[in-house]
Amino acid sequence: MAETSCEIQDGAIVERPRDVRQHPLLAAIYERHDELIATHLPGGETLELAFGQHVHPQADVGTEAWRPNVRRVRTPAVLGDARSLPFADGSFEAVIGRRFLHHVPAEDRPAMLREARRVLKPGGRLVLLEGTPGLYRRVTKRLAFRFGFLDEDTDRYGHLSEADVDELVRSTFEVVDTETLGSPLVVAGIAESPVAAALFPLYRRTQCVKWWTLVVGRKPAEPADTQG
Repeated sequence: MAETSCEIQDGAIVERPRDVRQHPLLAAIYERHDELIATHLPGGETLELAFGQHVHPQADVGTEAWRPNVRRVRTPAVLGDARSLPFADGSFEAVIGRRFLHHVPAEDRPAMLREARRVLKPGGRLVLLEGTPGLYRRVTKRLAFRFGFLDEDTDRYGHLSEADVDELVRSTFEVVDTETLGSPLVVAGIAESPVAAALFPLYRRTQCVKWWTLVVGRKPAEPADTQG
């Protein structure tokens, strides 16, 4: 597996994540995640937070704290911290976040949600996808690290539960949709063989375990001006 480089910046983990193209089933799963996220986007200018190695296909701009990630993408990208976004109020119709909140200390996560709300226009949407620690995920990942199938654990701040993700979004937004994603076959995503990609249709038909949570929030529309 590809070596993952990471460091701590102001308490948050920034990293160059694994190249998912080396893991065909995982790549197919992530593509499916992107399709699901796209169904919730309202159109218009879209920002992605902490995009990793690639920006979501529907995002117009991304922000990243790991400089090598910014340099490698074609989509316009800004080096910055999601806890203090370098954009004006009301700049975007949507903000995307994929699988990154667990790299930020719990006490900093509300600031990210407040910043996302600030840069959204009234009625704009936040779409968050985050890994959630169901029993199946906890057991399989523990075994993968124990037997050396995974090389490095950067989840030092811990994953959020489904309820935690929902509560975090609900504290700042109106929650309009929540969906749990995951199949027992997700463990085959670690495989580098092209044969693993053939499992994807079965993966889609066996969404019966908790591995990720997708939460969609809406910034309330500003109340209409009243004549006094």
